[in-house]
Amino acid sequence: MALNLSAIAFVSSFLALTASACAPPKQAEVPDVDKDSGADMAGPESAPAPSEGAPAPGEGAGSGADEMKTKCCAECKAGLGKDRSGASPETVPCADFTDTLSPWCLEHFRSHPVMANACQ
Repeated sequence: MALNLSAIAFVSSFLALTASACAPPKQAEVPDVDKDSGADMAGPESAPAPSEGAPAPGEGAGSGADEMKTKCCAECKAGLGKDRSGASPETVPCADFTDTLSPWCLEHFRSHPVMANACQ
């Protein structure tokens, strides 16, 4: 009888230990980084003020585009000078001269396609 009681005590303690071990671990709540609450988004009132001497958003934008076109056309002309394909400048886009164009000019000609004859 004592053997039965000790066996029952052993089994019940074993089941109690295994039941507690199978419970999910307790962890701290981790915030969801993918959830967009919008709290960190800046509104128009918190936008930085333009610095003194800087042109207003509408002013001078055309001159920057003109300077970019002038600079990039010079690189396109250099590429056309090295071109040995014999193709007519009317048929060759400036974006094809990847070896002579800077990355900025290459991106400029990809977004604003220009043929090499327009830069001569």
